[in-house]
Amino acid sequence: MSEVIHGISIGIERNGEHFYLGLKAVGSLSHDDYRRMTPVLESALSGIEDPEIYALADITELKGISLHAAWDDLKLGLRHGKEFKKVAIVGKGDLQQWMARVVNWFTPGEFKFFEDKEKALDWLS
Repeated sequence: MSEVIHGISIGIERNGEHFYLGLKAVGSLSHDDYRRMTPVLESALSGIEDPEIYALADITELKGISLHAAWDDLKLGLRHGKEFKKVAIVGKGDLQQWMARVVNWFTPGEFKFFEDKEKALDWLS
């Protein structure tokens, strides 16, 4: 019996005063995935005054997201949205590109969709 892999992996690096956050979403995300990921992100940001986050979000392996997980994502975005300065979203297809545009409506940072990871990294730097 094979298990279906799903979840969010997080990598955090710092370059001077800027954070570089790497996110990779795999499979169909659930509320439980956000319940486990949110404390990791919160811990990384705690104690830092006025963080400015630059992020690369890889959603090329994202298959879907539950309604509860979408709500969790929106709450997380509202809580930390002003801290995200630039977010490059790497995905594929019109639906993922549309989802990236919707995210951009709810956050003050600059979000941009790419199908090429190298172009996304160039835009972030």
